[in-house]
Amino acid sequence: MKKQIVKKWLALGLAVAMAASLLAGCSGKKGEEGEGATSEAQKFTWWIFQTDSVGIYYEDFKDTAAVQYINAQYWDTENGGIGTAENGTKLEFNYIVPIAGSEKDNFNTMISTGEYPELIDLTVASESPQTMVQDGILMDITEYVEQYMPNYLAILDANPELKPLVQVQGEDGSIHYNALYRIADSVREQWEGMMYRRDWVVEYAEPTEYVWDWDDEEVQKNGHPEVTPLSEAVAQNNLNGWKKNEVTEFKAEPGENPNEDYTDNVIFPSGTADPLTISDWEWMFEAFDKAIADRGWSEDTNAYCTSISYMGNTTMGDLVSSFGGGTGLYYIKDGEVVFDGTSENFATYVECMQNWYEKGWLDPVFYTRASDMFYMINQTGIGQGKVGLWCNYSGSSIGTLLRVTCLDERDQQNAFAMPAALPINDMYGGEQQMYKEPDALLQNSRIEGKTGITTKCEGRDLAALFTFLDWTYTVEGSEVLFLGLNEEQVNSMELNPDLYAENGLTSSYTKWVDEEGKTVYTKPIKATDENVALLGALAAGRMNVGLLQSGTGEEYYFDDGTPSINKKAYQLWGKYKNTGGTMDYTGLMNAEESEGYSKMQTQVVEYMSQHLPKVIIGEMDWEDYKAGMEVLNPETVTGYLQKYVDLAK
Repeated sequence: MKKQIVKKWLALGLAVAMAASLLAGCSGKKGEEGEGATSEAQKFTWWIFQTDSVGIYYEDFKDTAAVQYINAQYWDTENGGIGTAENGTKLEFNYIVPIAGSEKDNFNTMISTGEYPELIDLTVASESPQTMVQDGILMDITEYVEQYMPNYLAILDANPELKPLVQVQGEDGSIHYNALYRIADSVREQWEGMMYRRDWVVEYAEPTEYVWDWDDEEVQKNGHPEVTPLSEAVAQNNLNGWKKNEVTEFKAEPGENPNEDYTDNVIFPSGTADPLTISDWEWMFEAFDKAIADRGWSEDTNAYCTSISYMGNTTMGDLVSSFGGGTGLYYIKDGEVVFDGTSENFATYVECMQNWYEKGWLDPVFYTRASDMFYMINQTGIGQGKVGLWCNYSGSSIGTLLRVTCLDERDQQNAFAMPAALPINDMYGGEQQMYKEPDALLQNSRIEGKTGITTKCEGRDLAALFTFLDWTYTVEGSEVLFLGLNEEQVNSMELNPDLYAENGLTSSYTKWVDEEGKTVYTKPIKATDENVALLGALAAGRMNVGLLQSGTGEEYYFDDGTPSINKKAYQLWGKYKNTGGTMDYTGLMNAEESEGYSKMQTQVVEYMSQHLPKVIIGEMDWEDYKAGMEVLNPETVTGYLQKYVDLAK
């Protein structure tokens, strides 16, 4: 009996101690530990993925200025955001950073032993957040998201297509949140895209007699002249929407630094300074043919106007989607998942490729380049300056970068690669295939990463934690996480260490409004400076949550020293939005669905790789190709994707 009484008193004492601890944790004010001290309930350890080199500037990630600032704030759980010592709660974040290259092994060991902290970056997780919740590793955070994260929910409400990527639907139809996802505010800057030899256009292209008249009522109403292309408009004697071209000869002014100063008077048949349509591309191809012939490369298989993937198209869509939309594989249109590989849109794309091949504009041996990634097709030919239009990543051959590897002496002096958006079809197929913006293309997902809240958080001050997390989805929070501190924030802190003072900086950025009303972020260290990594060390981007300002938003931009030619590339490569691609949804399928979908996709891609090139080069009829594809019944797995697309509705 005495032992039972002792146990009861011990249990009661423990309960009282825990209650006292929780109460202290909720206040973050005066207490036994002193003014502004944090209790154990307010301390959180975060396992973060090491993805950059900014760690050379500090010994502990906790020392970075942005984290020091975050740890100094009080979080107002009632009103949200940053509060005061009177109405807020302090938090203290500490970090575990695995050795570079050992992240996955470290993560797996941490999970298998159960020795994981309160927050974990899920970049290298082999299981989905849903499975990790079921296994008791992560918390189902639904109630906390719904109560303390209005900014996060507002972003999802404004972008419903993102909801199925961050939510899980229960068997009863209820919505659950099992992790928090970093979300970009718009299409992120593309790392690859189309580019072409602008210098060849200037030297070899002939200005067309007429161009689109963008001031004409017809063009303003419909976005194009009544009849296109120009050859057809002339044949029909219908120039409604066209005007006489005032430019009769092209000239360029490269400037001292062409990547910043280049200008010319090139005008495309579409009446624009940049290629807009398929007929603009074909007009360029005629010029590229002349340039290639002038250099004696007409019989060189590495010299051509443009190329496509060895299998005949890319499964993301890209150029395929210029012909009314589509991917040639699985495709989302108006919320419905369909198989697009036998559609009229795809047939129109194939018709165009057949024409390009017959005219000698298409890479004559494209089907042999199976070892080349779609954005690195024939790097030898591109590097030698033998290709007119190609896909590549931004840091490879854009602007004047191409000159150093060109074979022809003229190209060594004058080569200039200008970026281009995907074209709009204005000449192939029927009404359904023409004048439609591309809608299925490779774009970085707006969901960049995710963080899990583990069951180790039970008993912690979750109200304050989720108030802080929600703040990261505001512009203010995004600026601190991904840019660093402004001058006012720097002056409000006693930083130790103080990388700002040590490097002669007063802030990570300044913020002002230009004549067009756009917010401009100017950074003291430019993108081309050797110490550009310092800016990352002043920020807290390794915390894999928050609203990521992509730099492509309509209301702001970054003045960070990025060369003008690269900025133009980001603008044109992000001109159209990927709404038809399915890539984001494939990762949501369960094991059974994924196995069935992958098996079918493998069969479809194998068939396409073997037979589509034959159709393009004229060795196989389209109808025979279509019949063979239909035998595979590729539509049978569309339901796997439809299930998750429906969540967006």
